[in-house]
Amino acid sequence: MQKLIEIVGLFLFSSVKFLFAPSATVAAGYGFVETLIITISGGVFGVFLFFFSGSWILAKWSAYFPNKNPSKKFSRKNKLIVSTKNKFGVIGLAILMGVISIPLASFLAARYFRYNPRTIPYLIASICLWSLGLTFFSIIIKNNLV
Repeated sequence: MQKLIEIVGLFLFSSVKFLFAPSATVAAGYGFVETLIITISGGVFGVFLFFFSGSWILAKWSAYFPNKNPSKKFSRKNKLIVSTKNKFGVIGLAILMGVISIPLASFLAARYFRYNPRTIPYLIASICLWSLGLTFFSIIIKNNLV
């Protein structure tokens, strides 16, 4: 029972603080494959949870606070957001997902790339690649320290 609680805790940790989850899972004594399974499944759960809850929040927000002035002013901040979005797109956001948190990256994806059919697959692929790299790095560090 205690092992199950530990796995669920690592799973939930992976869905929120992904950058540190593989190291914590390896430090808890799990092997390469177990760490991959726990962190990838937790990360994918976090992507789905925060992407769809972010979409729901944004829809409710726009329903309660409709845009009264449809013509936007192009402030410096708006220009920066649009140029960054157009320059890096969903792939850039997916690459940064390992560094920034899954909730933030998923919410930004829901905000700016909600209707792109490749958004969720890119985010999941990013989780898998980050998990593979971070787990590999964590195993190497653990083996060199022991």
